[in-house]
Amino acid sequence: MSPSTSLTPTAASRLLQDAVKLGVQYIFTNLGSDHPAFIEAFACLNANAQNMPQIMVCPHEMTALSAAHGFSMITRQAQMVLVHVDVGTQNLGCSVHNAARSRIPVIIVAGLSPTTVNEDQTGHRTEFIHYTQDSTRQHEIVSQYMKWFYELRSGAMAHEVLARGIQIASSCPQGPVYLTGARELWEEKSSTNALNLSHWSIPEPLGFSDSKASELVDALITSQRPLIITSYLGRHIPSVLALKQLVEKIGIAVCEVNPQYMNFPGDHACHIGYKRNSLVDEADLILLLDVDVPWIFSKVTPSEHCAVFMIDIDVQKHSLGFWHFPSQKSWQADTFSCINSMNQQLQNKRIDQSLFASRIEWIEKAKQNLKLPDMPALPDDRIHLQDLCKAVKELINEKTILLFESPTATERLLFTLEMNQPGSYFANGGSGLGWGINAAIGAKLAKPQSEVISFVGDGSFIFGVPSSTYWVGKTYDTPQLTIVVNNRGWNAPKTSTLLVHPNGQAQSHDTYWITTGHESRFADIAQAAGGAKAYRVTHLSKLGSSLQEALSLVRSGQSAVVDVVLPAISAQTLGHSTQTFNT
Repeated sequence: MSPSTSLTPTAASRLLQDAVKLGVQYIFTNLGSDHPAFIEAFACLNANAQNMPQIMVCPHEMTALSAAHGFSMITRQAQMVLVHVDVGTQNLGCSVHNAARSRIPVIIVAGLSPTTVNEDQTGHRTEFIHYTQDSTRQHEIVSQYMKWFYELRSGAMAHEVLARGIQIASSCPQGPVYLTGARELWEEKSSTNALNLSHWSIPEPLGFSDSKASELVDALITSQRPLIITSYLGRHIPSVLALKQLVEKIGIAVCEVNPQYMNFPGDHACHIGYKRNSLVDEADLILLLDVDVPWIFSKVTPSEHCAVFMIDIDVQKHSLGFWHFPSQKSWQADTFSCINSMNQQLQNKRIDQSLFASRIEWIEKAKQNLKLPDMPALPDDRIHLQDLCKAVKELINEKTILLFESPTATERLLFTLEMNQPGSYFANGGSGLGWGINAAIGAKLAKPQSEVISFVGDGSFIFGVPSSTYWVGKTYDTPQLTIVVNNRGWNAPKTSTLLVHPNGQAQSHDTYWITTGHESRFADIAQAAGGAKAYRVTHLSKLGSSLQEALSLVRSGQSAVVDVVLPAISAQTLGHSTQTFNT
């Protein structure tokens, strides 16, 4: 097709053109036999210099959805992921869980095998896989994680179905949407009617009334030991500043549990840390702000005299199974508007200064009691986790975006870094490992001038399909500094086992079946796949200089991976000799 030829508006091409109008800047994709209409549309739009989202080819779907996740968690704008029928959908794997649990707006579009065998029908069956990939309920692979799923039934409606999908994905609570369509359908002629964007506005999130704000403020200013617990309030940066104002006026302890964002300045006098269950049994008022799991019932419960209130954009957690945390009152509302209303009400309230001083004294005492003890220095110039966290702190500046995915290192890293700049810290709201190194790609696309650091465990690094990640990073100029916490195994299953069987056979014999190769060179994968500079650091005396050198390379446009070797979490070696059998 020559550039002067007008483009035939197929459903696929119309979807691409209107995606731009709806705010989609990127399509992260791994293409397949169901995508000839899209590939032809890419080529035609490109040849005619017509607008379409930038195509980001990803060798693995884990990279595609996780990178879209990384972009959307910063911008809050839904991006598109285009995958191949049922197999591509399954290759998304746990990144689907992550997008759902993190409440990330994203549009996943998957083809369906063609159904027609008539050669007069464009897109009809031409390959044997069109039979083997024709599943009966493809959407059920991911439906329980989706806010909405829909099979497109008419090519003429492609643009309006997309508009509805983005509207649903972007409304609060945000989340993923899954759209499908058969191969023939994407080849159909599309409607030429212009999409009226004013008809597809995103509904405004709810707040609460002045009377409710006044009621909650009265409860806070008369309480003796008020506590706020949050996880994802910081997705909206102004919320952090509004919360800081509220806390400083009243004197409220703030605890971040498994924070997905920087929700409150870590170095603030009222910040008591990141340890779940902290002060829950001491508080006489607990305000839950955008948090899924504020405490663990088997460890602690609020006192019978404690009033619990909840403000959450997803207050009933409909997508979760059984979930319940008792509260006297709860509001499904936008936390930012609610805190603003409370701050306005505070202007007309008198703060008892003696009670304020008592609250601050309680917070200061709690901070001392909750402070993590220092880890003892290791012999032979070896590195422990606290050493690594301190070295990472030296890298942080006003340009830093830190993506964290090393679950058992959460408290140590956050207590050490005390992140205090809104929009500088992000973590996965789900539990599907492999998110961090791929989300870093999207973060760099969202903020090109930032210095992106991913801090990941060795398991998270492997699960992220690094052979895909660093190829994409090199191809699309999204360099990152990756720091791999290499303790030679998966610490989370060991921790879980010890919580249930603290004195069991696994503990007494150091047999957990969680160790990886002690000589594995993780960083070399990134070097081979995408030209990243590979480092392996085993001595503390080399750690700081290696990290600084690696960050300098990232600033120059080259990714770097620093594999930091810590003490092994288990001495067990795996292989045929691991298990003994009685005969």
